[in-house]
Amino acid sequence: MKEFTERVKRLLQEKKLSQAELSTLSGVAAPSLCRYLRGDIEPRIDIVRNIAMALGVSEAYLLGLDEEHRSVDERQELKQLVARNRHILTKEDKSEIIALLYGEDDG
Repeated sequence: MKEFTERVKRLLQEKKLSQAELSTLSGVAAPSLCRYLRGDIEPRIDIVRNIAMALGVSEAYLLGLDEEHRSVDERQELKQLVARNRHILTKEDKSEIIALLYGEDDG
């Protein structure tokens, strides 16, 4: 997991993000994220997926399985994320997503 820790830290620097911002973007609790980045514990694959998505890279890259620092297609990732979670989204969640898509809160 050393590769994971080093790559996440490097990406945070490149993207000028704090750990707190990554926590918010990825939905990973800040204390847990801190423990992952110190190497105290290993993240589950769903956590790796969330962090990779938040940083715009592949899970394979974060895990050291892919050497290329490729950006993922964020639109495709977003579609997959919504599709995977559609059964747990509330009506309010869906309304918020639609409002974001159509810019109703850009007022």
